[in-house]
Amino acid sequence: MIELLYFANPMCSWCWGFAPSLRALRETHPDLVVNLATGSLGAGRAAPMNEADKTDLREHWRKVRERSGQPFDFAFFTREGFVYDTEPPCRAFALLRHRYPALATACLERLQERFYGHGEDITEPAVLRRVCGEFGIPGATFDAAFGDPTLAREVSREWEQTARLGVTGYPTLLALHRGRAQVLTVGWCAPEELVRRFAVLADAGRSAAP
Repeated sequence: MIELLYFANPMCSWCWGFAPSLRALRETHPDLVVNLATGSLGAGRAAPMNEADKTDLREHWRKVRERSGQPFDFAFFTREGFVYDTEPPCRAFALLRHRYPALATACLERLQERFYGHGEDITEPAVLRRVCGEFGIPGATFDAAFGDPTLAREVSREWEQTARLGVTGYPTLLALHRGRAQVLTVGWCAPEELVRRFAVLADAGRSAAP
């Protein structure tokens, strides 16, 4: 059996662009198991974005939109004083993943949709609280878990482990089969190409089976 290990970040625009590709692969192979881990993207940022930061990020968004067709709310760039801190949404994702491990990719995509598609600030606890509420997590439960230092330490350890594995770019998708990890993609990949790559890998695995 082939399992996938997907490294992403809720505030990585190329991961948002990759969402339809991963969705297409899962629709083609409904029984496919996808284990999702987050990695650092601007960890520890404390300074608000300046105009140079916005110009660079805007160009990334345009490229992702052009290649993937995913929606982006460019009103984001009128926001003043925004700190691109990805730790809070990763913490909320960890909470959702604990509750609904089978829905991890759906939870990630919902966070991305709120940020990129609707222009909501997913660094804000109130926004993250609403997203978790959409998955049935009561507000009081979210408040207690989100503020628990244990959850923050878990995210920190996960980021450290991702770095130790040598993952430096997102999205990164690995296929785990017979104790070996093979790269399906590092960076964005079109849906049809991702499905093709997985089919080649699966066929090779069947051919090598005793």
